[in-house]
Amino acid sequence: METVSPSADRIGAALRALRKMHGQDPEDKASLAVKCLHAVITQLAAEGVSAEDLQPLADLDSLVRDSKTKPVTPSQRERRRSLAPSPILLARAAALIDLLVKSGQEESEAAQAVMRRMVIAGVPPPTQGGDARGWRRLLEWRNHMLQGFGPDDAIQEYKAFAREIEAIPPSERVARVLDERLWDRRRSPR
Repeated sequence: METVSPSADRIGAALRALRKMHGQDPEDKASLAVKCLHAVITQLAAEGVSAEDLQPLADLDSLVRDSKTKPVTPSQRERRRSLAPSPILLARAAALIDLLVKSGQEESEAAQAVMRRMVIAGVPPPTQGGDARGWRRLLEWRNHMLQGFGPDDAIQEYKAFAREIEAIPPSERVARVLDERLWDRRRSPR
């Protein structure tokens, strides 16, 4: 039995999630391929691979987009890729990490799970932090905010979102967090 490196496991999880989100529509295959390429690039960048080393993949991405016959208008998701995540979004992610920690996961596992879901949605890791791994920067941001050094609006959002999570029946909380994008304010919980 072969073991897969943690990095390969994270990339595999991101690609599986993208495949599940897309149907088997043949016209959707190109879109799925581009999204998978984005997920790989983003995950490798979050793992600390330099931009110079990722340049061939970025060039491939440009070639694929240029070869499409229809002009591609940037979607909300593609625009988000170039922007750092907002403190509000990071506050919601911090609340999700707390929930996963309360359910028995280690902080690092919880941060990795939340970061994977953010990467799949096209949200890059926090830009600040000394670690090359995106999930570590997310964890640093969370700890910094919990110590009271974050923006006031993020601290308020964290508290409000934690109350929303508490309103979910305890037996459903973790499953809902893992199955839905509760951290995305544009989506309303079911």
